[in-house]
Amino acid sequence: MRISHIEIANFRKLYSVRIDLADETTLFVGANNSGKTSAIQAIRRFLVKKGKGFRTQDFTLAHWSAIDDIGKAWAAATDDKPTELDPKLWAPLLPMLDIWLQAENNEIHHVSALLPSLDWAGGLLGVRLCLRPKDLEALYRELSYSQIWCMSIF
Repeated sequence: MRISHIEIANFRKLYSVRIDLADETTLFVGANNSGKTSAIQAIRRFLVKKGKGFRTQDFTLAHWSAIDDIGKAWAAATDDKPTELDPKLWAPLLPMLDIWLQAENNEIHHVSALLPSLDWAGGLLGVRLCLRPKDLEALYRELSYSQIWCMSIF
């Protein structure tokens, strides 16, 4: 079993990136400010428990106005005109990491916890990790209480 490729979305300047990994060694080469460090940081943020968590700088700058619009709608909500707490509004804006594993049928014991059914016969298997609010209602209440948009709740 090996990691075939990784897809990163909405992390810093990496709007949508696929990184194919070699069987032995993968080397990141590119110009300054091309996203090499961001790719490594995205992998670390999602896969390494120890260390820094997500920060506001990790959100794609292109999505800030949409995130701000959600915050403004929440701030403008009243009892007469409540806001919609729909997690689907957040999904296209938040950082995400897809890991694609290449595993053979005889390696099912390594990936059995990831399988939706035991009908899988080997091949590519994808796992999606995404950042999202733990409790959307608590995030909304915090905003309503303080009227401050704070990304540290994630």
